[in-house]
Amino acid sequence: MNGKITHPVSDPALPSFLHPALVDVKEGLELVGACWDLLREGKEAFLPREPKEPTKAYQARLLRSSYPSFYRDAIVAYAGALSRFELRDAPALLQKNQSSVDGDGNSLKAFWMVTDALVLRDGGCLLTVDMPTDRAQNRAVEVASGRRPYLARVERRNVVNWRTTKENGREVCTDIAILEWSEEEDGAYGVKVEPRYRVMRGGEWMLIKLVEGGTGWMPEMVDEGVFESSNGQPLSRPPVTWYSGSRSGFGRGIPTLLSLANLTLDWFREYSDLKELLHRTAMPIPVRKGMAVGPGNTAPPMILGPNSGIDLPENGSFSFAEVTGSSLSQHVEHLKHIETLIDRQTLSFLFSGDAQKTATQSMLEAAQLQATLSSLAEGKSSAMESVFQIWGQYTGEVVKPGAGINLDSGVFDQPVGVEQIRLVRELYGDGLLTKASAVQMIGKAHLLPPSVTPDAEVAAIGAEEDESRRREGRTPDINDLEDGMPA
Repeated sequence: MNGKITHPVSDPALPSFLHPALVDVKEGLELVGACWDLLREGKEAFLPREPKEPTKAYQARLLRSSYPSFYRDAIVAYAGALSRFELRDAPALLQKNQSSVDGDGNSLKAFWMVTDALVLRDGGCLLTVDMPTDRAQNRAVEVASGRRPYLARVERRNVVNWRTTKENGREVCTDIAILEWSEEEDGAYGVKVEPRYRVMRGGEWMLIKLVEGGTGWMPEMVDEGVFESSNGQPLSRPPVTWYSGSRSGFGRGIPTLLSLANLTLDWFREYSDLKELLHRTAMPIPVRKGMAVGPGNTAPPMILGPNSGIDLPENGSFSFAEVTGSSLSQHVEHLKHIETLIDRQTLSFLFSGDAQKTATQSMLEAAQLQATLSSLAEGKSSAMESVFQIWGQYTGEVVKPGAGINLDSGVFDQPVGVEQIRLVRELYGDGLLTKASAVQMIGKAHLLPPSVTPDAEVAAIGAEEDESRRREGRTPDINDLEDGMPA
């Protein structure tokens, strides 16, 4: 639930000051946000009123116009693909509580599904790790009471300003201000939302509201506290990390699929024009000729229906006239062209698409998609590693260097079907395919866990076969070598 900001956002003395990097992308964030919400509000901004168009006609045109879900569907598909991961050397307490990680009962996978979607939409998202303030007497009491850290996310538009520094070649946040909306009582039964700013500096945090006085807007403290580590000392910096698929830096970079959002808006406007033409030209007009004029110089009324008829005088005629609408075919062709461009930026070509598409076209499109998703996968792995490190500071658990997640790198390969798997088995059984190649194809069919590589699976199979032969009392001989004599 968001309200309206009435206080200044350009005063550097107030926590509401907007970072220049956020100002640069604010318009783009509003655009992709509107597309994500399917233009439920503010459709007029993307389908403006024509000069001298009557108000009622414009409102009727807006009602007839519908925005497609191409953009939202693409993001959901991408996010679903990115959800194929497994934890690597995660803190034990986090592994134990994967079913509820954010204080709202959401599992780790569900939490990341929403987070991935926000990153795909906005180009970045802030992740925070917090800990309940009621500190336990010791670690044993803490574990017994269920006190533990929890994860949260902040949409990019609400990360209003920040400062960073470099530590060991890595950008880290030292100060940050986050916009929050607080629901306050209004009268006996009503509620209203008011802006609050959560400011984090080092290991301290403050909740501030802005109050207008005689000398202007002034900050007023609502609450404050400290982020305490497992030894009771404040953390050295805010427990936040930036998750993005770009290399632009903390809080920077354009929304990932901004061009796709603009294409869907092009489709929306073109389809609206086509529907308007159909509305005006697809209605046949009855034409009656030769009817005698009655009293008052008026013709008798024309009644059309399944149980009515028209008497025509001699040499009279009755027909329907239709507007030609010769530009309709051009609009249809343009819509198809836009849809083709949209397909190139979404997952649709992986699952359906034009059967006449060449192998080279499919390869190039897959490479572009793979580059985008690989970048996001790297950003996700880096963000998860930072989350683990912050978690360990709260709990005292030792987090191994490189701990994070294993993502399935082949989720965007061309899917391998049942018939292809059957053919692989036949080729392997006939000795025309090596075991390594067969396992590689099984991996492409997503039948192996993300943490298991085809090479590791082949090695495991070999170890099991060796153990089976050992139990049978024989040693491997030349016939057991899959590819013959070694070189």
